[in-house]
Amino acid sequence: MRATKISRLVVIALILAAIGFALTQILMGQTARSLPVPAMAAGALAILGGGLGIWTYFARPRLSRQPGTTPFPALVAARIAVLALAGSRTGSVIGGFYAGVSLASISGIDTPAGWSASINGFLAALGGALLVISSLWLESLCVATDQGATEES
Repeated sequence: MRATKISRLVVIALILAAIGFALTQILMGQTARSLPVPAMAAGALAILGGGLGIWTYFARPRLSRQPGTTPFPALVAARIAVLALAGSRTGSVIGGFYAGVSLASISGIDTPAGWSASINGFLAALGGALLVISSLWLESLCVATDQGATEES
């Protein structure tokens, strides 16, 4: 498994931002309404990103194999690495999409629905960025070392 390239995540986010922007523009052109963005999208992404960051902070000593801690078994460490990969891609996809929706909704910011879509989309994009950052931090701690396999308790 290779480390995640930040450039790949940026490309994914840009593609989804273009899709979100286009869908919002099409909807606004057809119905004169902006794409509704639920406030829970921002909240859920912030909770996921923050929770993963907090969990990474507390698991860091075990993942780094610091003295006095029992390292995770190899299979658990591999699952943690897969979680980090999934989190970075998910945050990039969802954050990019909502960034595009937020940018497209700026033109209707003078209406309550446009204001809500712009702000909630922006906050959801920030939540996606938090999820990406937490996932990349977790992934950086899951680097395989040449110390051999650990004993399972």
